[in-house]
Amino acid sequence: MEIRKPGIGAYVTATYPNKNDFLNAIRCLSEVSDFLEVGIPTNNPKYDGPVIRKTHFASELKGLDAVNVAKYGKVPTILMGYVEDYVNNLELVAKVASEAGASSVLFPDLLFEHLDKLEEYVMAMRNHSLRPTFFISSNTPHRLVNVLVRYEPLFIYLGLYAATGIKLPLYIERNIKEVRKLVDNITLIAGFAINTPEMVKLVIGAGADAVVVGTALVDKLANPMACAEFMLSLRGGLP
Repeated sequence: MEIRKPGIGAYVTATYPNKNDFLNAIRCLSEVSDFLEVGIPTNNPKYDGPVIRKTHFASELKGLDAVNVAKYGKVPTILMGYVEDYVNNLELVAKVASEAGASSVLFPDLLFEHLDKLEEYVMAMRNHSLRPTFFISSNTPHRLVNVLVRYEPLFIYLGLYAATGIKLPLYIERNIKEVRKLVDNITLIAGFAINTPEMVKLVIGAGADAVVVGTALVDKLANPMACAEFMLSLRGGLP
């Protein structure tokens, strides 16, 4: 299932703030988002910001038990976890994702800390009819990005590394443009610090195909109507 371009995705941590609110949130967000990212709750969300970290610690269930409470697929859904939690169980994660209706599993720490698991990860995805997805930063070597493109991923996610609530600096636009050239026609998603229609417009205008919103949604997850209204407001930044 391909991701609509240009598009906006919503990130939620599975079973935060509780199972029922999580299920209500993803049902509602599926109506106003082009794709979903569902975090697998972990005890060490090391690449997440402070707000998202708290959702991991406060989730009602942990690990794969948390993502297994729902069936996904109304829009493309990507599970997001950490390889270090499943370094010897990549096939299990892929199996659970496939059975739940997800399209992929994104591991932000794969390329930075477990590059030796790259081939095993790609094989696990393909063994369960999933597409690989990759998380990169502006510091990821160009030669590695070229390798990732050859795997024909569902998308490549560029972490913008900006604090929520500030205007994205000019170098962020430059970084997006540089990565856009490297990934060719592969879908490029950008995330971190997206919370206004103006920021959506800036990131899409710089060359991203889609953006992900997470931190800005956290305080609205218990109120599906507030979630929907916020996502609809952000869609105003799409061309």
